[in-house]
Amino acid sequence: YRHFLPLLHSNTTEDPIPLLTSHALTTLMSLSRDESKATEQALPVVFTYLSGLAKSTDAGLQDIAVQEYSALLFGRSSRHKFWNQRSETVEPLVKILQTAAGIGNGGNSAANLWSGNINVRSNGFEGSLGGGVGLQLLYHVLLVIWQLSFEADEIGDDLNDEYDVILLYTHLLRLSQKEKTTRLILSTLYNLLEKNQTSL
Repeated sequence: YRHFLPLLHSNTTEDPIPLLTSHALTTLMSLSRDESKATEQALPVVFTYLSGLAKSTDAGLQDIAVQEYSALLFGRSSRHKFWNQRSETVEPLVKILQTAAGIGNGGNSAANLWSGNINVRSNGFEGSLGGGVGLQLLYHVLLVIWQLSFEADEIGDDLNDEYDVILLYTHLLRLSQKEKTTRLILSTLYNLLEKNQTSL
């Protein structure tokens, strides 16, 4: 992968060369599903590039990042690398979920959830929700967090401590009107709670 990795460096998220490169690398890695040294070294670089897309205000670029994350989280090692870069990888995804739940950027998300000071502009997840988060993007973000939840025995406590995931998911569950999002929310909650019964 070493010949591809330099192509990921760009000053703009819309540059087609890094976009195509990340897609090619993601496809190669996800199809081979190997945990070779080359893959282990390339994953953090790809995750860093994709995190730039996930932080974008363009929902299309966010969706590309999230779908490629999902393809790369094929094994325990890749999920651990993803988690180790959580300030880059997980945090933007949680922000998307908070936006979908109607939690503003300002203030404490847990305080807003507990107090009920949440403004959701749509009736459930039809089309788009709070902040214009589309149903498809929401589904893909939930899918990535669900994949990450398979490591709940090791990361569950930190995931909840750092991002208030249990409270956020409970709120998203109340808003969910689509079976596919409801299943992912419930499965993620189950994985987190089942592996961390004494602490969560």
